[in-house]
Amino acid sequence: MQNVQKKDLRYLHFGITMALMFLFRFVPPIGSITPYGMAVIGIFLGLIYGWSVDADNLIWTSLLGLVALGMTDYGTAGAAIAAAFGNESVMLMLLGMFFLGMLQDSQLTQWMSNKLLGAKFTQGKPWVLTAFIILVPALLTILVNQTLVALIMFVVYQSIFEQAGYKKGDLYPAMVLMGFMVVCSIAFSLFPFRGWCLMTVGMATKAGIEINMGGWIISELVTLAATCVGWILVMFLTPGCKVDKLKNIDITQFKKESLPLTKRQKAVLCIVLANILGCIFLSFAAGQTGIRVYFGKIGVYGWVVFLIALAMIWKVDGAPVLNKKTAPGYFYWDLILVVAAAMVVAGQITNEASGITPMVGQLMAPLFGLPSYTFLLALGVITFLLTNVANNVAVTITMMTIAMTMAAQVQFNLQVALMVITVYGVIGLLTPAGSVNGAMIHAHEFTTTKSAYIAGAIMIVFLTIVMALVLIPMGLKFMV
Repeated sequence: MQNVQKKDLRYLHFGITMALMFLFRFVPPIGSITPYGMAVIGIFLGLIYGWSVDADNLIWTSLLGLVALGMTDYGTAGAAIAAAFGNESVMLMLLGMFFLGMLQDSQLTQWMSNKLLGAKFTQGKPWVLTAFIILVPALLTILVNQTLVALIMFVVYQSIFEQAGYKKGDLYPAMVLMGFMVVCSIAFSLFPFRGWCLMTVGMATKAGIEINMGGWIISELVTLAATCVGWILVMFLTPGCKVDKLKNIDITQFKKESLPLTKRQKAVLCIVLANILGCIFLSFAAGQTGIRVYFGKIGVYGWVVFLIALAMIWKVDGAPVLNKKTAPGYFYWDLILVVAAAMVVAGQITNEASGITPMVGQLMAPLFGLPSYTFLLALGVITFLLTNVANNVAVTITMMTIAMTMAAQVQFNLQVALMVITVYGVIGLLTPAGSVNGAMIHAHEFTTTKSAYIAGAIMIVFLTIVMALVLIPMGLKFMV
């Protein structure tokens, strides 16, 4: 009887998801929002609803979202699917799955988690272990591609949670995953002359605005330090975020199980280290002259593909390091499809044809009369909230454009405004549609919709406080 009721409820959820995706478009448009915008909003709501009510199977909702988008003025279902899987983040995740296949098939992730859990300096100190497993790999993303590090660490985290005895939906795993992504996101904007921040510098330069890079880095370093210390403190103070299972772990068993490495595990470890070192080298060696041009052409994607090919032909004890038959068995298709659907649908929210962006501009009009600090805080908070439901790049560019336009009407430090928008425009961790990082948190084996959103709500409050008390004051002090 219970099984029948469960199936009936699943069909109900399917019907509600379909109604949101295919019927919401018939709701009369509001303000500047166009009929296409209403259709996109409906699809977005359908995605959020479907992912929320069936967290164990995220694939069907993602596929329906792409079909629904194809039934709008966007084009066709084929065009939506092509755009979804043509996204660079999705392609990098697909390639990264081969590395996960190697790591899991060789049980190297088990070895890595045993090493972490068996470290002497963490014995009987669960909060030291927690800080170690969150902060060290997260800060590594300053030098290494964040998505690749996250893919590896999320599998290692899964092994740690399993061995410690945590269950799906426990708050501690969700807070660990959120903490890792929070620190990664802040670290992502550390250097204004690299990666993500180049977009801001480029737009500012075209507008005749000079960015104080030294002040930016100092402000970001202090913010990063405050975030690292602050998140561990938040976890410590959050009811339900329990570390008891880690405290009682007998590290003896993990020491025994972490030695020695097999020949294949050593080979896989070499590939992983080559990936990390290669990404670091290419990020600094790429340029516009001489051989540096070719390093830029190879990039992270070329290097990852090369290593996958190498791992397939490299044999250890007669077997390939990367087994093409077994590795795909470890692909996380839920995660891939969530990211694919979320990126293409979220991108349409800020599309000019949707008419949603002008509506945001109209809602921001009352900010004109606010004092300088309050205005900067409001601008940052709006960016922060929007990027958790829409495409990071589109939201950031839109908000920077609005800030530069407002600079002629309102007295405020435009440099600080651009920095705050850049930093907080990339922290889309609350919903699966917010960013690749947000999708990864929601799709993890140890999170549920409830635990992911609780951790996300805590993240929103915490980082808003960090913005108000650290980033903006530091920026106003050093970016003059």
